[in-house]
Amino acid sequence: MKKLKGKPVSQGIVIGKATILKSHSDIALKENLEKSAVPLELKRFNNALRTTRLQLKKIYKNLQQVMGKDSSLIIESQSMLLNDTRLIDEITDKIRTNRVNSEWAIKEVSKKYLDFFSNIKDLSFREKGNDIADILGRITENLSKSSKSEDQEIENVILVADDLTPSTAASLMSKGKLLGIILNNGGETSHTVILARTLGIPTILETGNATDEITNDDTLIVDGLDGEIIVNPKDQYIAKTRIKIEKYNAHKKRLKKIIKLPDITKDKKEFKLMANIELPFESDLVHSYGASGIGLFRTEFLFMDPEIALFEEEQYLIYKNIAQKIYPENVTIRTFDIGRDKGTKYFKTGNERNPALGTMAVRLFLKEEKIFRTQIKSIIRANENGNIKILFPMITEIEEIHTIKKIMEEITDELRSEKKLPLHRIQTGIMIEIPGTIKLIKHLKDEIDFYSVGSNDLIQYLLAVERDNSSLSYLFNPYQPSVIENLFEIREETEKIGKPVTICGEIAGKPLTALMLLGMGYTNFSMNPLSIAEVKRVFTNVHFSRIRKIVKKLPEFDSKSKSEEFLIESMLRIYPEMFIKQPFF
Repeated sequence: MKKLKGKPVSQGIVIGKATILKSHSDIALKENLEKSAVPLELKRFNNALRTTRLQLKKIYKNLQQVMGKDSSLIIESQSMLLNDTRLIDEITDKIRTNRVNSEWAIKEVSKKYLDFFSNIKDLSFREKGNDIADILGRITENLSKSSKSEDQEIENVILVADDLTPSTAASLMSKGKLLGIILNNGGETSHTVILARTLGIPTILETGNATDEITNDDTLIVDGLDGEIIVNPKDQYIAKTRIKIEKYNAHKKRLKKIIKLPDITKDKKEFKLMANIELPFESDLVHSYGASGIGLFRTEFLFMDPEIALFEEEQYLIYKNIAQKIYPENVTIRTFDIGRDKGTKYFKTGNERNPALGTMAVRLFLKEEKIFRTQIKSIIRANENGNIKILFPMITEIEEIHTIKKIMEEITDELRSEKKLPLHRIQTGIMIEIPGTIKLIKHLKDEIDFYSVGSNDLIQYLLAVERDNSSLSYLFNPYQPSVIENLFEIREETEKIGKPVTICGEIAGKPLTALMLLGMGYTNFSMNPLSIAEVKRVFTNVHFSRIRKIVKKLPEFDSKSKSEEFLIESMLRIYPEMFIKQPFF
């Protein structure tokens, strides 16, 4: 018996036999074509594309049978990528213009998307490039009609692999016979993990060398609550695990019912849980997670192809389509947050010594005003149903707001003269990410309509700690006294001027920190849609008034450890039966 550790990303506990999944090479060689051979090559590509669509359609139907429509929506989002004419046109244009084989054209396009997304530190956004590469890789496989990894006999086993692409994962999971997943690598926000969570398949990533430590037919315990893997466990350990499985399954059944409940605490305090999305097709999935609209739509994806960011009509159609799908709920569209950890070669900002304190977001687009105007005009035009809000990131001073409002007034006049101005007034808001901006709130009563707290960057700037620096992760903590005091101040100042505020970022989607925020008075939350059910479960089982009394005492503590310990102990004392320890912490 031996133990391995990894990162738990899909909760659950299972006991089963191991199957090692072997990966396949995706090497593509360049072939130059004669002009006369191009039509035949395009036909070859389209045939592979058609086959891929049929495969995904079959997987989609199988998932519906196994877990119902909501679960199958995850793989449907993969199919939507193949309906993106821009993506497919890029490949066919390369085949036609460069006279190259399909495999090479796909490889070039795939590399472009991976390079773009790899420069972004936001994990959930970065994984989108892997999703695109996965689908394009499936087309490549169908070009050669090579054997696919999912054709292996895999049934009632725990899958052990180096990594697992979303489409391969979906194919295996659609058979309903996969007990658990262990990966050496993988990304916690990938569609593979999303699908595993949706289907309730315990998954552990970042094991490092699980494929070397485990062999075929080993008996495994996969504990997706604490990230532990037991290889060939003893009988008494298996007996204890079975009891733990029974308790967890009871908890999971309760959670499925939560998503349909009203957004209200036990003492009738209303709250709203919204979704963060990165790509347009994700708007189709928002309601299936129980989200009350989109609290943050990041628009940086447009810079995968900078020309799109310059094109008003295409942006307008994207924003309009999302708003129509979400109606009557609201969608908050954040203007381009380019710069910092979202760099792009399209802009020449110079070699700044510290990009995190440099030209970014609104600072950049008030310099590149033409692009800024195009996006704002597109968003205002798209507000045909009156459910779009526009959000400006990284506001530092009131002069920036004045400049933005002037630009918006000019654009409104343009749209009015072009007879394209919707009847509905668009609401405007700013992100509070810079500590100094908190002091502006009281001066902005008549300037803006709402606020959004970018908690990740606020904590980063407040504590002078890069949030992705693993060696300093102990400092990046929401329970730091200064963080607690600033979050209290934001809520108090927005309440004084009667303006709504939404809290975004990781702390909004974690039950304990979400409870802390609720106790501070925050009632609007925007998070990864996968977190909504668990946060809702906790919120609907507490009394706002009781949480309020607990959280009001937090400013008394002088350290993060004391604040966190007090919060945990207080919550468990009042609600001892509500939480299973592992999912809660």
